[in-house]
Amino acid sequence: MRYLPLLLLTLLSFGCKKGAENGKVVELFVDHYAVSGQQMIYTLPEKTLASTYLEGFDERELGYTYKVRATVYIPDVAPMDGPSRWYKFVKVISKDIYTGTEPFDISLKTNNIFATTIAFRLDNQVFYYGNYILRPENDAVKKQLEDVLALRQKFETDSGYAAKVLIDATVVHDPNNRSNGYLVKSVKIR
Repeated sequence: MRYLPLLLLTLLSFGCKKGAENGKVVELFVDHYAVSGQQMIYTLPEKTLASTYLEGFDERELGYTYKVRATVYIPDVAPMDGPSRWYKFVKVISKDIYTGTEPFDISLKTNNIFATTIAFRLDNQVFYYGNYILRPENDAVKKQLEDVLALRQKFETDSGYAAKVLIDATVVHDPNNRSNGYLVKSVKIR
């Protein structure tokens, strides 16, 4: 019984922290690219990669960096297959075109609680990475992308292989379709 007040104080402090965080207004940095399953958002001012997502930022365009205002959202009951908290978009504070030309890597596979799958598809001879177009730089890269798609069957039948193989594409923003696609320089399967 002598520990009951301490236990109650501890439980109340956890409840207050959650309540104080829910609805808190924060600023986020949204990077110029997205990776399958990650929006590439960072909390400011530390610029720490956020381990959750930003809901409702529908005006986002690839090839631009953003500083946005959002609110923290902590549901009463966290979804079984999702994060315990996320951000809700409020407004854009600034939007800047990304002028860098350095290639960067994106993962061509995606993981969720049910399976590991290939993160892009071929539709009417166009490769799509979500809603973004992947344009191969040349025929050799097109062949590499087709080879990755051929692994889809193996991913479905061999979850051990799917979990351990790494598939990355080295890309730049497509100069012909800057805000809606990537120009694929090479594909690596390891």
